[in-house]
Amino acid sequence: MDNFHGARRALGSMGTETAQGAPTKEETVRGIERGPGVEPVGARADGRPRPGGVPVSPDPMRNRSWSRSRIWVDPRFLVGVMLVVASIAGVWWLVTTSSRTVPVYAASETLTPGTPLDRSSLRVIDTRLGAVEEGYLGAQGDPPDDAVVTRTIAAGELVPLAALGEADAVGVTTLVVEPAGRLSADIVRGTVVDLWAAAPEGDGYGVPEVLVSAATVVRASEEEGFLARGGSVALELAVPRSAVATVLASTAAAHLLSVVPTEPGGH
Repeated sequence: MDNFHGARRALGSMGTETAQGAPTKEETVRGIERGPGVEPVGARADGRPRPGGVPVSPDPMRNRSWSRSRIWVDPRFLVGVMLVVASIAGVWWLVTTSSRTVPVYAASETLTPGTPLDRSSLRVIDTRLGAVEEGYLGAQGDPPDDAVVTRTIAAGELVPLAALGEADAVGVTTLVVEPAGRLSADIVRGTVVDLWAAAPEGDGYGVPEVLVSAATVVRASEEEGFLARGGSVALELAVPRSAVATVLASTAAAHLLSVVPTEPGGH
């Protein structure tokens, strides 16, 4: 009898461990019916076993979704997107700016110092100037009133604002002189020349000296409607006001006058 009671006690303890450990046949069947993704009996969502349950591994799909959501909110990803957008905007601005043209005034003929600025001596050109646009006379309106040229502007050259000023500030005036001999082919309107003079001495002339330096040719005698007396050569020069008296005195003293271009080619 003692052996019989001992066997019953052993069987009872094994049943208890089975109830607290592995799931029973009915629990296993119910878990299969629930399908995948449903937490088995005796297990937690994080994979740790409940008291008396079986360990379950975490769901890999749930971890993958969590990692994907982290990528989209990563600050480094946002910074990268901003840099790409900024680069595209910068290239677009550069291309747009470089291809934009603006109307500006250009000289239709050579303009010499002291020449009044008006529409008759200008033409409009559409061109790309970029960062130097503010340095030229725009053609959005009429030329400024009472503006004169302060330096020579060649025909076809854009009119720089630095070459314009008021008449009182120019400091030059024009004089007509009659140099000896024929004019060089290099001497044309806008040519910068030195005016030389040689005083009479006996039957000839003395050593010539520079009378006016860097005078500008305004008009030559070959131009229609501008002839010197007796058909001799004549030049209209723009000279500093301070040199007017010297030139007039030399002309009155019958000095021999000559003009020499300051640069090869006359410009």
